[in-house]
Amino acid sequence: MTEKYRGRVDDRLYTGESIDIRYNLKRCIHSEECVKRLSGVFDTKRKPWILPDEGKAEEIVAGLGFCPSGALHYESKDGSEEPAPSENRIILWEDGPLQIHGDLSIEGATVSISDERRVTLCRCGASQNKPFCDNSHKAMGFTSGQVQTVKVEASETGGKLHITATPQGSLLIEGNFRIETQEGHTIFTGTKTWLCRCGQSQNKPFCDGTHKKIGFDAE
Repeated sequence: MTEKYRGRVDDRLYTGESIDIRYNLKRCIHSEECVKRLSGVFDTKRKPWILPDEGKAEEIVAGLGFCPSGALHYESKDGSEEPAPSENRIILWEDGPLQIHGDLSIEGATVSISDERRVTLCRCGASQNKPFCDNSHKAMGFTSGQVQTVKVEASETGGKLHITATPQGSLLIEGNFRIETQEGHTIFTGTKTWLCRCGQSQNKPFCDGTHKKIGFDAE
């Protein structure tokens, strides 16, 4: 499967007069940020549930930026797209996924995305849509454990961030980035690290090699 920021596989396109909206059901984790912020545009009790013309283009552009999973994107009629953020942030959801916001590319056995802004990646090991989160962490009772500050130095956090979902292994993160808790506490800044996605590291969110011992199936 190959996905791109524009024209991604499995996207559904909802067209409007001034802006179009793309929705990827497989990426959606139902955070409902779209419904909360743009109730006229997004209404799950209606068919079709997305009506771009029920909101102003600028409001839709601003609102979709809060979709953590990247399931929603917009395409303006003037060709403009969501700009790259000035910094790359990896947010650790308590007992949940990695929320990543930045200038992203993702490569792996089942995915190739060259230009993305927002994703939620599985770290419980149980998602049926790896490397993306599908909320399996809720059913399995995943716990992320206590997070310790590892390395915080003054450094750049912008530019391109490349994520590699390594074969049957961890997530390799390369670029300038910051890792923080949901409360905004920074635990790591740097240019390279490996993050656990088997769910059983004793040093979460970082990989400690446990995936090798348990025979983790990443695909």
